[in-house]
Amino acid sequence: MGMNKATFLKRPNRFTLICILKGKVVKAYLPNPGRMWELLLLGEIRFPKGYYLYVGSARRNLSSRIERHRRMRKKLFWHVDFLRAMAEFHTAVPIRTQDVLECKIAQAVKKIAEWEIPGFGSSDCFCSSHLYGMVKDPLQSARFISLLQYYRMDRLIAVIEECR
Repeated sequence: MGMNKATFLKRPNRFTLICILKGKVVKAYLPNPGRMWELLLLGEIRFPKGYYLYVGSARRNLSSRIERHRRMRKKLFWHVDFLRAMAEFHTAVPIRTQDVLECKIAQAVKKIAEWEIPGFGSSDCFCSSHLYGMVKDPLQSARFISLLQYYRMDRLIAVIEECR
């Protein structure tokens, strides 16, 4: 089976993508999406100027993972490593929890973001992306601060009140 060059348009979920192939818009199946190496071919993907919000998780060693993402010199492995090679690191805003919230947080960030980079960081789930962007610093955004407040504190308070 040969490879055909196509122009990436969007990725509706983990196993499919929409692209232009030989002048036609087609839906392609990805039998083994892995780490989505097609993101290395960024010729058709635009990264607008602004602030990027990457939603990831670490089942253990969260501080080490964040420190690794901050470093410039490292073996490129995660999607965010490739972005970091071309962008400044602003800040990390960890939400420490035993709960599996990565996709829920990604969907919440998507609602307040101004754009997303399709397929970025979501090769192991059905989310359209885990990388979102905003023109202005999200740390100055009341909507972003409210989102953080909810996932860091208010969500826990609601769980405690349910147990009473």
